[in-house]
Amino acid sequence: MMNRLYQQSAILDADQASHFLENVLQSSTQYSIVGVSVDGTIQLWNEGARRLYGYEPEEVIGRANISMLHTPEDLPIKLNQIMAETLRTGQWHGQLLRVRRNGVRFLASVALNVRRDQIGRHIGFLLISRDISLEQKFRDLLESAPDATIVTDQNGDIVLVNAQAERLFGYGREELVGRSVDSLVPGILLSDSDRVGVRRDGTAFPVEVGLSPLETTEGTLISSSIRDITERRKFERALQEKNEELARANTAKDTFLASMSHELRTPLNAIIGFTGTMLMRLPGPLNTEQERQLRTVQSSGRHLLSLINDLLDLAKIESGKVELRVDDVNAVAVLQEVAALQRPAAETKRLSLTVVVPAEPVAMLTDVRSLRQILLNLASNAVKFTDQGNITLELRESVEAIEFRVTDTGCGIAPKDWGKLFQAFSQVGEPREGTGLGLLLSRRLAELLGGTVTMQSREGEGSTFCLTLPRV
Repeated sequence: MMNRLYQQSAILDADQASHFLENVLQSSTQYSIVGVSVDGTIQLWNEGARRLYGYEPEEVIGRANISMLHTPEDLPIKLNQIMAETLRTGQWHGQLLRVRRNGVRFLASVALNVRRDQIGRHIGFLLISRDISLEQKFRDLLESAPDATIVTDQNGDIVLVNAQAERLFGYGREELVGRSVDSLVPGILLSDSDRVGVRRDGTAFPVEVGLSPLETTEGTLISSSIRDITERRKFERALQEKNEELARANTAKDTFLASMSHELRTPLNAIIGFTGTMLMRLPGPLNTEQERQLRTVQSSGRHLLSLINDLLDLAKIESGKVELRVDDVNAVAVLQEVAALQRPAAETKRLSLTVVVPAEPVAMLTDVRSLRQILLNLASNAVKFTDQGNITLELRESVEAIEFRVTDTGCGIAPKDWGKLFQAFSQVGEPREGTGLGLLLSRRLAELLGGTVTMQSREGEGSTFCLTLPRV
């Protein structure tokens, strides 16, 4: 644009060219352009100056001195020094604090040039300035950023960097500005995904890049936030290797449990079966001590078999090998079935067992085997930890969910023990017969069914365990 202007002025006479260039200067809005005489009287005040300082042209041209734009600290010594340097070299560049009409100070980038007439006499100065206070704040913000930050133009050439970028790539700031950002991170502007950075010594390293557009008066710039992720990649590889190791160990565990369960259950079933036959006195009579000891063997065998079955179920759940068969289920019938299975144990302890269900069937879609196992675990626990009073099995329904509530009048659970309830092999309070896996299995199965198991309890007053499942 300026080349065209200079070419245009070349074919005009001196007065026309001067008038033409004055109009160009007057119309500039990106820069404040102020012409002053030798004594500092303002003679030219363009639109950029009006916007930057807040004075109208008629207020300052021929009426004001350039000193009004300077802070008191700059006058008179610094201003005189700047003018003397400009006269000696022909121009001066630097940064100065300037003052607007409203008294607000701001940092400006200033260029001062000597004005001469057609025969070369000094007739004043041309002052070109630009507000860089926001730019300086932006630079300060870049320096405070934790990551290396590089700002480029639309061609990918670097225009601004922070100290972190210098340290990361091993270049000085003056070496980076003007360089193509692709020489540091090849293809950086094509994607914001993980890429490879290249240091000054040629070493490559993995980087994570974030790109953000910056709208400026000079066009759209691109800010690239660059982070060295070498340590993260090492950690990720170590974590992946550890996960693979754990997966192999988990597979070995599942294989071991599957094979050992068969080896253990076969003789256990035989022990339990033969013990039952002897207790039925089919092989012959038993004395009192023999019967007592056989019942101990039978009870221990059943406990061990229950533990093996629970371990296998938990292993299947944790490895994701449980296959659910979702069917139409009558929730009322399932709860009544569980109550019938637990009633003999409750009656043995002289406990009352109550079932509260709607009069009509309650339909739901779920895996009936898993539902039955959860309710059996909850009801069995209620009987096990209740020494007197009653057990209540209740079904409540809403439009979206069905609740199965198991309430007892047992020993209750102290708040300090609530966190232990759903841990493996954990029992709270006085130890009772059981594997310590029932509640953990129940919660895992409930999660597979899309539901939850929650608990409310008061120590010494009993507990309520609630299984909540979606209807569909």
